[in-house]
Amino acid sequence: MTLFLPQRNLMLTLLLSLLLAACSSLTRYSVSEQQINDYLATQVGFERQLSLPGLLSAKVRFNDLTSHIGRSQPDKVDLDAAGHLTLQTPIGQQALTLRLALRARPDYQPEQGAIYLRDLEVLSVSSEPANIGSALTPLLPMLSLSLSQFLEQTPVYRLDGHRSKQEALARDKVTGLRVEPGALVIPFSVL
Repeated sequence: MTLFLPQRNLMLTLLLSLLLAACSSLTRYSVSEQQINDYLATQVGFERQLSLPGLLSAKVRFNDLTSHIGRSQPDKVDLDAAGHLTLQTPIGQQALTLRLALRARPDYQPEQGAIYLRDLEVLSVSSEPANIGSALTPLLPMLSLSLSQFLEQTPVYRLDGHRSKQEALARDKVTGLRVEPGALVIPFSVL
């Protein structure tokens, strides 16, 4: 009888470990890069008119936004923004393709059940044709500020209780937000 006691304790420990692991997955919700990218593609579009009176004006539209979560820097989301810009100067009009690499800190707002991006950094800017890119230099601070304000007010993902029960639970009982490579993890309390 004493020979079976260690095996019984081992089985009990294994069962308890499995139960704890299952409970852990029930108290967190992960939002993948793909989910965010799908949301960005269908729900988020950036379009603004920027101008430096008397010098130039630009209409910019980013309709291709792609996230990379926690891959290049912990606790950050990198965002690739591709779109079009129409630049109007006193000497004429020029259309460009514009690509920006951005980095920001994700922030969950429980009142809205939404994830926003804060503390935006512009990492790089490229344009096609490239020789026109230098004309954008005076607009870059204005573009950066406009994008920053946009991402602070427009969610990159909104939890929706109609998609899943776990998403509904996460929306109302959030205890934080963690960045893991490829996903934003939202721990929540079930009590």
